[in-house]
Amino acid sequence: MILSRPLILFGLCLASLGAQAQEAACSALAEWTGGADDLQIAEAAYSTSRTVTGRGGTSEPLPPHCRVAGSFEHRTGIDGRDYAIRFAINMPDDWNGRFLFQGGGGLNGSLREPVGAQAAGTDAALARGFAVVSTDSGHVGSGFDASFMADQQAMLNFQYQANAKVTEVARPIIERYYGSPIDHSFFVGCSTGGREGMIMAQRFPHLFDGIVSGAPAMRTGVSNLALRWVSAELGKATDPRDPFTPEEEGLIMGALMDRCDALDGQADGLIFNRGACDFDPRQLACPATSGPRASGSEAPGSEASGSEPAGPGQACLAADKAEALARALGGPTSSAGLPVYVPFPYDSALDDTGGIPGLLLAGGSPPEGGSGADLQRQNVDAEYMAAMATDESIGNTATQYNVSTFVADGGKHIFYHGEGDAWFSANDTVRYFERMAEANAGVKPVGDYARLYLVPGMGHCAGGEQTVDSFDLLTPLVEWVESGEAPGAVVATGESMPGQSRPLCPWPEYAHFEGGDPARAESYSCRAR
Repeated sequence: MILSRPLILFGLCLASLGAQAQEAACSALAEWTGGADDLQIAEAAYSTSRTVTGRGGTSEPLPPHCRVAGSFEHRTGIDGRDYAIRFAINMPDDWNGRFLFQGGGGLNGSLREPVGAQAAGTDAALARGFAVVSTDSGHVGSGFDASFMADQQAMLNFQYQANAKVTEVARPIIERYYGSPIDHSFFVGCSTGGREGMIMAQRFPHLFDGIVSGAPAMRTGVSNLALRWVSAELGKATDPRDPFTPEEEGLIMGALMDRCDALDGQADGLIFNRGACDFDPRQLACPATSGPRASGSEAPGSEASGSEPAGPGQACLAADKAEALARALGGPTSSAGLPVYVPFPYDSALDDTGGIPGLLLAGGSPPEGGSGADLQRQNVDAEYMAAMATDESIGNTATQYNVSTFVADGGKHIFYHGEGDAWFSANDTVRYFERMAEANAGVKPVGDYARLYLVPGMGHCAGGEQTVDSFDLLTPLVEWVESGEAPGAVVATGESMPGQSRPLCPWPEYAHFEGGDPARAESYSCRAR
């Protein structure tokens, strides 16, 4: 898996040549024909002044680099559409000997600029010297248009084949340009890209030395079922499209934060000690003899216990709404009472309004697919069987725990997930991580090859009204692969919390405030749950 980089015995390293020589070397790649029988290079251009649109819509300059874009596997599908696997590679002047594959998102279908910004903190991989590649995974489309799935090969490419094919095509181009073999290969992605990273470890264990998988879309059909469950359960007591009044939302969130926020030693609006958080909405239920009182008195606080209803004089929630919320976030169950998906965390982002709205507001409407709000009755058994029977299940990564070859070869895998993710529950990534650890215990303990970081308040891949969603997992991954230095706490910041930082601790540890300046990460330690 890991290649040693030989000494260059003649000439100068490409990075030391002038721009004119680099431009000529880049342009020569237009004639490259290796790696795929029908490879077509559409672009081979050297640039010192390109910019891309970064996070927040800002224009960000790229370092001097050679950009190669091409395609292969050209054909006409059974639907009459033209198909090909398109890819792009950005190769910086100051190459560090590393290759990074930038994972996709949604249903892919577009060729995103390969810069490697995901989970890289303030400096994207390209700016650090990585050669970065991206792909459309073999079809052109937008949004969640899944019509390409009617073509078998297009479906297979999206689900798991295209990224491995692109890797085999891109690596020789990079090595030709630099005149030297790649030292180490990395894969970083979130959502669909997170699932793709898992695919690499599970099905192509020799291709990458290190992988970062964020909020992996492991089984989207089932997670969509779970979101419809949220709507269907809330619909038994309220309007699932607008489940709670502002006063009720304030009551619920106030009680949650009163009970769980300070369990990590600091009431700062973030729930780090999720293991000790035993919040139950049923605690807010009005006594049988009284009606709802969502305002005008104190919400039940951390002194409440179990699922006892609110006492006389306390603000409370209609009993059927409290029960519906508890069942909704508890996750769907089959007709036999068996869990079909994991629960959703009780997190500070439950009432977030941006991006994918928090479950307290959205009532569980999937970003794609039918809404549970439109269901008179949900047949969980039938939906689950349908989800398992679709083409999507071919690319599911939720239950393939055997990564023994990847582990034995020295591969390293870092997972991360926002606790406020209102599409894919962070608990599903926890579930997979723990099952993976059990399945490969005979090869190595999980601490030797994998880490999981949970991010309170963070939504799907990034964002959140109050969270620390900017962090660098690429640096510790590289150090782990190349130097054997295992990752510990990772410092995180966020635009929504200016001037503040927190440590993200490797699961199952959590960040606990020990004293000092609560705005600084060094004031916290990682404690066992």
